[in-house]
Amino acid sequence: MGFKDPKFEHGNMEGVKSKSLTGTFKLPMNMEVSYYQRIKDSEVLVDSYFLKIKKKQIPKQFLSEAELTETDYPTPIKGNIYSMASSDGYLYVKTDFSTVETALNILKSYGILSFVLLLGGISFIILFLRNCDSGDFFISQNATYLRAISYLAIIYVLIDYGVQWLIFQNLSSKIEDLFSVSLNSDLEFNWKYLIFSIFLVIIAQAFTEGTKLKEEQSLTI
Repeated sequence: MGFKDPKFEHGNMEGVKSKSLTGTFKLPMNMEVSYYQRIKDSEVLVDSYFLKIKKKQIPKQFLSEAELTETDYPTPIKGNIYSMASSDGYLYVKTDFSTVETALNILKSYGILSFVLLLGGISFIILFLRNCDSGDFFISQNATYLRAISYLAIIYVLIDYGVQWLIFQNLSSKIEDLFSVSLNSDLEFNWKYLIFSIFLVIIAQAFTEGTKLKEEQSLTI
Protein backbone atom coordinates (compact mmCIF):
# COMPACT_ATOMS: atom_id res chain seq x y z
CA MET A 1 0.00 0.00 0.00
CA GLY A 2 1.14 3.53 -0.65
CA PHE A 3 1.55 6.13 2.08
CA LYS A 4 -0.02 9.53 2.51
CA ASP A 5 0.67 12.35 4.90
CA PRO A 6 -1.27 12.83 7.11
CA LYS A 7 -1.90 9.18 8.02
CA PHE A 8 -4.55 6.93 6.57
CA GLU A 9 -8.07 8.20 7.01
CA HIS A 10 -9.24 6.46 10.15
CA GLY A 11 -12.90 7.26 9.73
CA ASN A 12 -15.23 7.39 12.71
CA MET A 13 -13.69 5.42 15.58
CA GLU A 14 -16.66 5.87 17.88
CA GLY A 15 -17.81 2.53 19.32
CA VAL A 16 -14.91 0.58 17.75
CA LYS A 17 -13.77 -2.19 20.11
CA SER A 18 -11.09 -3.82 17.97
CA LYS A 19 -9.44 -2.94 14.69
CA SER A 20 -6.14 -3.54 12.88
CA LEU A 21 -4.81 -1.52 9.95
CA THR A 22 -1.41 -1.91 8.28
CA GLY A 23 0.46 -0.60 5.26
CA THR A 24 3.92 -1.51 3.97
CA PHE A 25 6.44 0.03 1.57
CA LYS A 26 9.67 -1.90 0.86
CA LEU A 27 13.08 -0.17 0.85
CA PRO A 28 16.55 -1.44 -0.14
CA MET A 29 18.72 -3.39 2.36
CA ASN A 30 15.65 -5.39 3.44
CA MET A 31 14.22 -2.31 5.15
CA GLU A 32 10.51 -1.59 5.23
CA VAL A 33 8.30 1.32 6.22
CA SER A 34 5.14 0.07 7.92
CA TYR A 35 2.07 1.76 9.33
CA TYR A 36 0.27 0.07 12.22
CA GLN A 37 -2.98 0.94 13.86
CA ARG A 38 -4.25 -1.46 16.53
CA ILE A 39 -7.29 -1.00 18.71
CA LYS A 40 -8.16 -3.67 21.27
CA ASP A 41 -10.94 -3.52 23.83
CA SER A 42 -11.55 0.12 22.80
CA GLU A 43 -7.93 1.00 23.69
CA VAL A 44 -5.54 2.33 21.05
CA LEU A 45 -2.45 0.15 21.42
CA VAL A 46 -0.50 1.61 18.50
CA ASP A 47 -1.11 4.25 15.84
CA SER A 48 2.19 5.06 14.17
CA TYR A 49 4.69 4.56 11.36
CA PHE A 50 7.58 2.13 11.91
CA LEU A 51 10.89 1.71 10.12
CA LYS A 52 11.80 -1.98 9.94
CA ILE A 53 15.57 -2.53 10.10
CA LYS A 54 17.88 -5.46 10.80
CA LYS A 55 18.99 -5.89 14.40
CA LYS A 56 22.62 -6.01 13.29
CA GLN A 57 22.29 -2.44 12.01
CA ILE A 58 21.68 -1.16 15.56
CA PRO A 59 24.76 -1.13 17.84
CA LYS A 60 24.45 -3.81 20.53
CA GLN A 61 25.36 -1.41 23.31
CA PHE A 62 22.31 0.70 22.51
CA LEU A 63 19.77 -2.07 23.05
CA SER A 64 18.69 -2.86 26.57
CA GLU A 65 19.14 -6.44 27.76
CA ALA A 66 16.23 -6.10 30.15
CA GLU A 67 13.75 -8.97 30.26
CA LEU A 68 10.71 -8.17 28.12
CA THR A 69 7.21 -8.71 29.48
CA GLU A 70 4.57 -10.37 27.32
CA THR A 71 2.41 -7.77 25.63
CA ASP A 72 0.59 -7.01 22.39
CA TYR A 73 2.81 -6.20 19.46
CA PRO A 74 4.64 -3.93 18.82
CA THR A 75 6.70 -4.73 21.92
CA PRO A 76 8.67 -1.76 23.32
CA ILE A 77 12.35 -2.51 23.93
CA LYS A 78 13.97 0.86 24.61
CA GLY A 79 12.74 4.35 23.82
CA ASN A 80 11.28 4.25 20.30
CA ILE A 81 12.75 0.83 19.40
CA TYR A 82 10.14 -1.95 19.07
CA SER A 83 10.01 -5.61 18.09
CA MET A 84 7.21 -7.40 16.22
CA ALA A 85 5.74 -10.86 16.42
CA SER A 86 7.63 -13.48 14.33
CA SER A 87 10.38 -11.01 13.48
CA ASP A 88 13.43 -12.09 15.50
CA GLY A 89 16.00 -10.65 13.11
CA TYR A 90 14.44 -7.20 12.86
CA LEU A 91 13.48 -4.24 15.00
CA TYR A 92 10.94 -1.52 14.35
CA VAL A 93 11.75 2.15 14.96
CA LYS A 94 8.65 4.18 15.77
CA THR A 95 8.84 7.41 13.81
CA ASP A 96 6.91 10.14 12.01
CA PHE A 97 6.10 10.06 8.31
CA SER A 98 8.51 12.95 7.70
CA THR A 99 11.44 10.73 8.70
CA VAL A 100 10.86 8.30 5.84
CA GLU A 101 9.24 10.64 3.30
CA THR A 102 12.52 11.54 1.54
CA ALA A 103 13.57 7.87 1.38
CA LEU A 104 10.25 6.94 -0.22
CA ASN A 105 10.60 9.73 -2.81
CA ILE A 106 14.14 8.54 -3.67
CA LEU A 107 12.83 5.00 -4.07
CA LYS A 108 10.04 6.15 -6.39
CA SER A 109 12.59 7.97 -8.58
CA TYR A 110 14.71 4.81 -8.58
CA GLY A 111 11.70 2.81 -9.77
CA ILE A 112 11.15 5.20 -12.70
CA LEU A 113 14.84 5.08 -13.73
CA SER A 114 14.89 1.27 -13.47
CA PHE A 115 11.79 1.05 -15.67
CA VAL A 116 13.39 3.30 -18.31
CA LEU A 117 16.57 1.17 -18.31
CA LEU A 118 14.48 -2.00 -18.55
CA LEU A 119 12.60 -0.66 -21.58
CA GLY A 120 15.90 0.27 -23.22
CA GLY A 121 17.32 -3.21 -22.59
CA ILE A 122 14.20 -4.92 -23.96
CA SER A 123 14.31 -2.72 -27.09
CA PHE A 124 17.92 -3.70 -27.84
CA ILE A 125 17.14 -7.39 -27.22
CA ILE A 126 14.23 -7.24 -29.68
CA LEU A 127 16.45 -5.59 -32.34
CA PHE A 128 19.14 -8.22 -31.74
CA LEU A 129 16.67 -11.12 -32.07
CA ARG A 130 15.16 -9.63 -35.24
CA ASN A 131 18.58 -9.58 -36.89
CA CYS A 132 19.25 -13.14 -35.81
CA ASP A 133 15.84 -14.28 -37.07
CA SER A 134 16.51 -12.76 -40.49
CA GLY A 135 19.84 -14.59 -40.70
CA ASP A 136 22.04 -11.57 -39.97
CA PHE A 137 23.99 -13.02 -37.04
CA PHE A 138 27.58 -11.80 -37.29
CA ILE A 139 26.98 -8.12 -38.10
CA SER A 140 28.30 -5.00 -36.40
CA GLN A 141 24.81 -3.96 -35.28
CA ASN A 142 24.46 -7.05 -33.07
CA ALA A 143 27.73 -6.31 -31.32
CA THR A 144 26.52 -2.73 -30.73
CA TYR A 145 23.22 -3.96 -29.30
CA LEU A 146 24.97 -6.35 -26.91
CA ARG A 147 27.33 -3.62 -25.71
CA ALA A 148 24.38 -1.27 -25.18
CA ILE A 149 22.60 -3.91 -23.07
CA SER A 150 25.75 -4.47 -20.99
CA TYR A 151 26.19 -0.73 -20.43
CA LEU A 152 22.57 -0.38 -19.33
CA ALA A 153 23.10 -3.22 -16.86
CA ILE A 154 26.23 -1.54 -15.47
CA ILE A 155 24.35 1.76 -15.13
CA TYR A 156 21.57 -0.07 -13.26
CA VAL A 157 24.10 -1.63 -10.84
CA LEU A 158 25.60 1.79 -10.08
CA ILE A 159 22.18 3.42 -9.67
CA ASP A 160 21.02 0.57 -7.42
CA TYR A 161 24.02 0.96 -5.12
CA GLY A 162 23.80 4.76 -5.20
CA VAL A 163 20.11 4.69 -4.20
CA GLN A 164 20.89 2.36 -1.31
CA TRP A 165 23.64 4.74 -0.15
CA LEU A 166 21.40 7.83 -0.42
CA ILE A 167 18.52 6.19 1.45
CA PHE A 168 20.82 4.81 4.16
CA GLN A 169 22.53 8.17 4.67
CA ASN A 170 19.18 9.96 4.82
CA LEU A 171 17.58 7.55 7.28
CA SER A 172 20.72 7.16 9.37
CA SER A 173 21.14 10.92 9.86
CA LYS A 174 17.48 11.40 10.79
CA ILE A 175 17.44 8.45 13.18
CA GLU A 176 20.64 9.69 14.81
CA ASP A 177 19.08 13.13 15.31
CA LEU A 178 15.83 11.73 16.69
CA PHE A 179 16.97 8.73 18.72
CA SER A 180 20.71 9.29 19.27
CA VAL A 181 21.70 6.01 17.60
CA SER A 182 23.86 5.54 14.48
CA LEU A 183 22.87 2.69 12.17
CA ASN A 184 25.50 0.22 10.98
CA SER A 185 25.80 0.15 7.20
CA ASP A 186 24.31 -2.85 5.38
CA LEU A 187 24.64 -1.87 1.72
CA GLU A 188 24.30 -4.64 -0.86
CA PHE A 189 26.24 -4.48 -4.15
CA ASN A 190 24.59 -6.33 -7.03
CA TRP A 191 27.51 -8.46 -8.20
CA LYS A 192 25.29 -10.74 -10.31
CA TYR A 193 24.31 -7.93 -12.69
CA LEU A 194 27.92 -6.71 -12.87
CA ILE A 195 29.18 -10.19 -13.81
CA PHE A 196 26.35 -10.48 -16.34
CA SER A 197 27.41 -7.11 -17.85
CA ILE A 198 31.05 -8.17 -18.16
CA PHE A 199 29.96 -11.44 -19.75
CA LEU A 200 27.90 -9.52 -22.33
CA VAL A 201 30.89 -7.27 -23.14
CA ILE A 202 32.95 -10.39 -23.87
CA ILE A 203 30.20 -11.79 -26.11
CA ALA A 204 29.92 -8.43 -27.91
CA GLN A 205 33.67 -8.53 -28.59
CA ALA A 206 33.30 -12.06 -29.93
CA PHE A 207 30.58 -10.82 -32.30
CA THR A 208 32.90 -8.03 -33.45
CA GLU A 209 35.68 -10.49 -34.23
CA GLY A 210 33.20 -12.82 -35.91
CA THR A 211 31.98 -9.94 -38.08
CA LYS A 212 35.56 -9.12 -39.13
CA LEU A 213 36.25 -12.75 -40.06
CA LYS A 214 33.02 -12.92 -42.07
CA GLU A 215 33.91 -9.72 -43.99
CA GLU A 216 37.45 -10.97 -44.69
CA GLN A 217 36.04 -14.28 -45.94
CA SER A 218 33.62 -12.48 -48.23
CA LEU A 219 36.44 -10.33 -49.66
CA THR A 220 38.60 -13.40 -50.20
CA ILE A 221 35.84 -15.14 -52.10
